Formats: sequence, C-alpha cells, structure tokens
Amino acid sequence: MNIKKRLYKIVLGLTSVLFLTGCSLFNKEEEEVEPAVNNTSTIGDINTNTLKLSMNGSITEISCEDYNGSDIDISGLEKHVKSEIDDYNSQRGASKINLVEYKEKDGIVKTAIQYSDLDTYNEFNHTDIILSLYSVSEADKLAKEDAEKHRVKEVYVSKIDLDSISEEELAAAGYTLEEIKAKQEAESKPEEATETDATATFTDASGNVSESADITDNSLMMLTTNADVNIIVNSGNVLYVNKYAQIVNESTADLSGDGTAVVVYKFNY
Repeated sequence: MNIKKRLYKIVLGLTSVLFLTGCSLFNKEEEEVEPAVNNTSTIGDINTNTLKLSMNGSITEISCEDYNGSDIDISGLEKHVKSEIDDYNSQRGASKINLVEYKEKDGIVKTAIQYSDLDTYNEFNHTDIILSLYSVSEADKLAKEDAEKHRVKEVYVSKIDLDSISEEELAAAGYTLEEIKAKQEAESKPEEATETDATATFTDASGNVSESADITDNSLMMLTTNADVNIIVNSGNVLYVNKYAQIVNESTADLSGDGTAVVVYKFNY
C-alpha cells in the first residue's frame, strides 16, 4: 500500500472519530499524523553477493554489482529488473519473486530480491543450487567426484608416437617396445578415487575437522553450489563447511567458487 492510500485511510478514520465523539474535540490543537515507515534495510551494509536462507523456504538474494567503467546505462536498470520480475510472475500466474530493495550509488548497484523458494531462484537465475537434509553418503559422493575431477595424473609416455621412434632408440632410453605399449595402456585408464578421497571432511567455526560420518544429526540441512557467494542463515547457524567455504560468523559462510562448496547448517526453530 502506498503512502497516499495510507494517509487517505488515516483521514477517514479521524473524521469518523470526530463525528462520534462530538465537537468538543475541535477545541484541541490539530496534530500532524505521519504514517509509520519501515526504515529497516534488507541490504544493510552487505557489499558482496549474498543469499539469505529463511525457515519458510524463501530465499533473499543480495546482488552487488560495480558498473564503473561499464558501457551499461544503469539509469534504467531498476525498471529493467522490475520488468523481468513482472514477466516471470505473470507467466506463472503467481507472485513468486519480489524486488524488495534497490540502491545505486557511485556506479555500485545493489538489489535485494526475494524468491518464494529455491526452485524459483534456480529457474530465474539458471543456477543449480541444491538444498537437502544432511546425508553422509551424498557428502562422500561429492568428495569423491571432486577428488577425481582435480586429480593430476603424471603422464610419461602416453603421447609418444611409436611410429616415430625405433626400437634401438627405445633400448638406448632403457625401454622395450612392449614396456612402452604397456605404459601407454595403463596411462589411458582413468584413475579411481581412493577410500580416503571418498570421505568428505568438514571444518567447524573453531577450526576443528570432522569426517562426514562424525556428523550424526540427520535433521541438519546441507547446501551445495559452485557459486562464489556468501550464505546467511536467517535465525540459524552455520555448523560445518568443506574446503571450498569458510565460516565468517555463526550464521554466515563465505563460498570461494573454486569448487563444489558444501555448507551444513540448522535453523533455530
């Protein structure tokens, strides 16, 4: 409801009171009535891209973008953002996204956008953030995938063209043709993660390291993403993070974006 409508309702209410209580009230000095205004900023002093998670499943995205030196005209940016949101809501027949706050100062644009749920956030932003109950098996699976992805193989002879080298040259190097072929075959096979690689490890706010199976509370929540973003748990606590995140304070985690970050948290119901 806008301020004009609020003032109109207040005036109507005062008229009714004066009519019912009598003309004696007109002898009192008239006082100015100001509508209540909520000055609380959702963005606050946040200066980095942030996602706020709430108990009701909604997500508030704080986006901080520096347009200095950019060719983008930011004068019409707020209108563009609102248009994108309106189009999305219209297509789905429901108000799933809401622009809560917009700030622009010295070429820095900050927006606070609230999404009704994670699916809406992922669809609108073309992301694949996952929220689920904490699972040891899922945490270990992510650790194994990460280990296999980042393992560096030592390549000795895989790229040697055997047609371009003679057996005499191989012998001079201390190899036989059969040995080289065997090495090439071995190096062509993908390495598998070890049992240690397949065990996820997490760090808490005190710097203590725990293995996935040490976390036994299955009511905890787990967020996974590759995004470079901060996570704030409204009315909750960040308990553990993997190597791709750091705990900033009891409710905030800073994700590096260098790999699949895992954040284990809880809401204080």
